[in-house]
Amino acid sequence: MPTFNKRTFDLATLASSLTAAAASAPRAWWAQQWPATSRALQEQVMLAVSSVTQCRYCTWVHAGAALEAGVDLEQLQHLLAEESLQNATSKERIAILFAQHYADTGGHPTGAAVSRLYCTLSRPEYLEVMALIDTIYFSNLAGNSMDAVIARLKGQKVENGHLLAEVLAAAVAWPTLGVVWLRSRRQRQSDMAAL
Repeated sequence: MPTFNKRTFDLATLASSLTAAAASAPRAWWAQQWPATSRALQEQVMLAVSSVTQCRYCTWVHAGAALEAGVDLEQLQHLLAEESLQNATSKERIAILFAQHYADTGGHPTGAAVSRLYCTLSRPEYLEVMALIDTIYFSNLAGNSMDAVIARLKGQKVENGHLLAEVLAAAVAWPTLGVVWLRSRRQRQSDMAAL
């Protein structure tokens, strides 16, 4: 049986990430109403985090939202794989690469990376990008933690797992992720019926 090996929460990361996401929620909501950056960049930033954490729920939601925002997903895949963002502006490149770096470092980016992002974006853009990253990072690890609980129930081994943190994160995330899961399931069934 395969081992579940996606990044999940431990208690310390759950506490810090939940605190950051809760503090960022008003600005992330504001970004949806009155964005300081383009919708395309917002989705690219969120997909950059999801590409590292591999949360299936967030990837599904934000891939669809990115398509609606006009993001060329093939270009984004190349961009993330090759670190070459030929059609992106300098601001976009830095924001997207910072989002990846944030996820790669487990929410602990280097001071130099934070400084570069801060100096490149306007203050409203910087605050918006950070709020989106905090929110999507929490959502990604919550989704992975919920999947880890499901994997455990199926008898799979969870590599580097933290059962209590995973259960707590799953309990917090279930209402939202359950809806996403149902929608994705219905969409797949609809796609199969159309074939």
